Amino acid sequence: MSINATSSLGMCKRCGDLRMIACSGCKGTGLVKEGGALSFTFIDDMYESLGGDSKVKTIRCSKCQARGRFCCPECSKAQSV
Repeated sequence: MSINATSSLGMCKRCGDLRMIACSGCKGTGLVKEGGALSFTFIDDMYESLGGDSKVKTIRCSKCQARGRFCCPECSKAQSV
């Protein structure tokens, strides 16, 4: 949905009224690759996306405590007012 459509419908511009946004650290999965973002390659990601077992270890995302999402700060402000 476009930003113009969400604003004309009165929806939250940040989350589209889902009241949650994906974690930027793990992209909503709750897991990150061990060793940081630079430790994997494009070929490993392609292999994993096609259903293969990845050789790269994953660990829980410390930014979101492995939930993969946060409450939308814009919606949280509107509820408390």
